[in-house]
Amino acid sequence: MEKQGKAGSTARNRNASDHSLLLFTIFGIEVRLDISVLIIFALIVYSLGNNVYASWHPEWSSSLIWGTALFSGLAFFASLLAHELSHSVVSQYFGIPVPRITLFLFGGMAEISKEPTRPREELLIALAGPMMSLLIAVVCNTLAIRLAGDVDLASFFDTGDASALASLSALTTSLLWLGSINLILAIFNMIPGFPMDGGRVFRAIIWAVTGDQLKATRWASNGGRFFGWFLMFLGVMGLLQGQGLGSLWPILIGWFIANLATMSYRQLVIERALGGHTVADLMRTTFEKVDARVPLKEFIDHHLLRSNQRLWPVMESNTLLGAISLAQISKIAPKEREHLNVSQIMIPLASLDHLETDTLARDAIRLLIKTADEPVLVLKHNEVQGLVQHADIVKWLSVHEVLA
Repeated sequence: MEKQGKAGSTARNRNASDHSLLLFTIFGIEVRLDISVLIIFALIVYSLGNNVYASWHPEWSSSLIWGTALFSGLAFFASLLAHELSHSVVSQYFGIPVPRITLFLFGGMAEISKEPTRPREELLIALAGPMMSLLIAVVCNTLAIRLAGDVDLASFFDTGDASALASLSALTTSLLWLGSINLILAIFNMIPGFPMDGGRVFRAIIWAVTGDQLKATRWASNGGRFFGWFLMFLGVMGLLQGQGLGSLWPILIGWFIANLATMSYRQLVIERALGGHTVADLMRTTFEKVDARVPLKEFIDHHLLRSNQRLWPVMESNTLLGAISLAQISKIAPKEREHLNVSQIMIPLASLDHLETDTLARDAIRLLIKTADEPVLVLKHNEVQGLVQHADIVKWLSVHEVLA
């Protein structure tokens, strides 16, 4: 699955990775792990160890069953990473940077920095992931068949009789499961619902036929929503039929897909509406500044509590040093505030998220979403020109009836 996400070349994005762990960097792409991965990883290992492998190999020891389950779980996430890297490498080939890949609860996302400019680019980027999953499936299943020797795997696939697998080694067992799950992954991702890979393939085809990217995105997004609703319907029916908590997964996955499909189309509409407008066209130009030497208690009493402003540029002799907000002050115990001034707790300019006046609004919006609607300084030659937050762009869009 791909995701468009860019904070603009002039934005310093501190918040993109607040809730994820950087694992490593490959091909210039950060590979990050969201904490939610631990949930699905634990469920996969538990399902394999307690059900699948235990039924395939009733004679195995507990340590061998759970060791194989753990290896399979890790290998599965490695295959997910290979899937996302395939999207990313093809994107980079077409000159579209990919800053990061994040593995999370529902799989993985390659955060592609901008939309492809041609249907052919969209098609090849979208196909790269499923093709990698299919390749992994073929390789794993081929190796499993060769390592199985005289074991009749065909009877297992035909009848589902797990007794045929009892003599397989741990490696062969893991390869067989990994090949099967990657084949399912490849097929699932090719369902023609945006923003899944199949939905992007569908969009590329409609785009090529009609020449209208927005229309193609609308059609593909509708497909994504319908598929998400269908999954949720299946989950609800499963619950009503007493199929257990496992029916919650189709509901969660369906909600995620339907919601992401809606947001993806909405994002493209907003980017089209913002056009060539820059941050300077949307920022707030009426704001207060505060001197770096002002005692913190005085700042709280005479500025923070008497204004709806949420971020203050900190100045010294007309030079910008940084900024201060309620978030910084809330970290300081009330007793300690008596002995501090503004400069001692501000965020220095070098560590501060900021935008330049000529940053395109459609690029800035991604940073503003990630800052949880906190204001961001707008600078020109290191001089403060204004403040901007996500709500300002929403207001602009509402005034221009884009969100009507």
